[in-house]
Amino acid sequence: MELPKFAPTSTSEEEEMLKEHVEGERLPPEEEKEKEAPQEEPKPAGKLVRFSGEGNQKRSHYKAFEFAGNRYTIEDPVLLAPETKELKPDITIIKDITQTIDGMVIVTGQRLYRPEEAKKKGGGSWQIRDSRELFYSIHRVEVPAKCVMHKCVVYFVSVNKQLPDSRKHPGFIIQQVYDAEKQKLWKIIDKEYD
Repeated sequence: MELPKFAPTSTSEEEEMLKEHVEGERLPPEEEKEKEAPQEEPKPAGKLVRFSGEGNQKRSHYKAFEFAGNRYTIEDPVLLAPETKELKPDITIIKDITQTIDGMVIVTGQRLYRPEEAKKKGGGSWQIRDSRELFYSIHRVEVPAKCVMHKCVVYFVSVNKQLPDSRKHPGFIIQQVYDAEKQKLWKIIDKEYD
């Protein structure tokens, strides 16, 4: 009995991949590992703190989560993976950690702005005093926890204090608060900011 013949349905890209495979070429070890092992998903850590929402919007709240062998907690400053390689990572301070009913871990963070990212009322750009400078803000962002790259260090320094030596204290510094709605800056002083 002869099997029926089918028209080829592969694309030229698939044919090229098959050709490479047949010729014995192998992927670099890093790419092979990525193909073999699925990426680890973030998992909530510690005790459940509370619930919020109802129905499909119900969320469980936690004080920590674990991802890629690291533990992240509320108030940790972290870098978030940028949407493209050309962009710099966003920086945020974790304010809430939730898990949706479908199991996705979500981080709510307080956004920190680089001077070049903060819009200035009337146009122009903000004066940069130090390459490590960030602006604090009350702007909140919500992202999947798998966007967290790693922790970072952020120093809050009032404007009348000396900046820490970058060789002894590497990390970002904050001396001003950015109001994204009014596009204004406020100086951090020794009084508490609300």
